[in-house]
Amino acid sequence: MTPTRSLDPPARDVPPPVLVEALLLRHDPTEGFAYRRLITALGGRARPDDIARGLALPAEDDERHLVHSTSWRATDEGQIVLTYLIHPDPAPDLPGTPLPDPDAIARSPRAGHPTPPDLKAHHVAAHAVRHLAFLARTDPAVAAHLASSGDGADAALDRLPGVAAGQLQRA
Repeated sequence: MTPTRSLDPPARDVPPPVLVEALLLRHDPTEGFAYRRLITALGGRARPDDIARGLALPAEDDERHLVHSTSWRATDEGQIVLTYLIHPDPAPDLPGTPLPDPDAIARSPRAGHPTPPDLKAHHVAAHAVRHLAFLARTDPAVAAHLASSGDGADAALDRLPGVAAGQLQRA
């Protein structure tokens, strides 16, 4: 008889911690994209969307900023991270991290192990920017937001592949 593995996760007394990560995106026509990263724990019955907005935006009724969930991932420490992109950065004068290559894609070399072993914050930010490029082509509300932002992000996103990850072509 062949042994089988249970598909049920191991019993735990405490669920894994969930973190909400906000990537505050800015664009400068000469410098390109940059971002700031803010992160906090999701507590109690809080909604992740509300936590992401609260991390970055000055007021709950702020409608000048796009807030969009772009991905999730598990960390080596057993946490789940929900990533949100916020555009434009509400505090563009604060130091940001340049994103010189929004085409950078982290990949796993093993098909059965989807998490890339060398995943870094810039990979997550690049994924979020490519996700935004996809939305700019498929979501009229996002396209209108980008066109009205005045920072040139819409033109820069036009130069990126605006396709879902499964539609990317091999290099």
